[in-house]
Amino acid sequence: MTDLLDIAPATAFDVVHITGNKRIKVRGLHGNDIATIAARFPDLVAQLAAAGDNVVVLISSLGVAIGPIIAAGCDQLGDEKQEAAAGRILFEDQIKLVKAIYDLTFPNGLSSFMETIKGLAVTEPEKRIKVRSKTSPSASPPSSATDSHRIMQ
Repeated sequence: MTDLLDIAPATAFDVVHITGNKRIKVRGLHGNDIATIAARFPDLVAQLAAAGDNVVVLISSLGVAIGPIIAAGCDQLGDEKQEAAAGRILFEDQIKLVKAIYDLTFPNGLSSFMETIKGLAVTEPEKRIKVRSKTSPSASPPSSATDSHRIMQ
């Protein structure tokens, strides 16, 4: 039987060359990283979902989240100093880092990831209920006053 240790890949990483002949090692984000960033930047999630794999829209959606995303890709999520430093890197270098992190996090693209997430939503099949809009005539004939016996009290 296969267990998680057999199937869990070694953490993939990439080395990104940035301005000044510096190299930064980044990795893809894990579920906890993504959940933390989504909780901190809820508008980002909606914008990314709408963007799909449109890189221009993805970049414009990042805003203040870019520092924390880069820090997360460098195993520094939540470290305010690291996040602030990542936010001050040249924009061109930020994009290089975010692209590497994105490619490692979503190797099949964001659209594929979103389709998988949609598959998690379990919906119950619709239950059809029939409702009569008119009353049906009674199957038994109406009783006449002569046929009915009075009940004594």
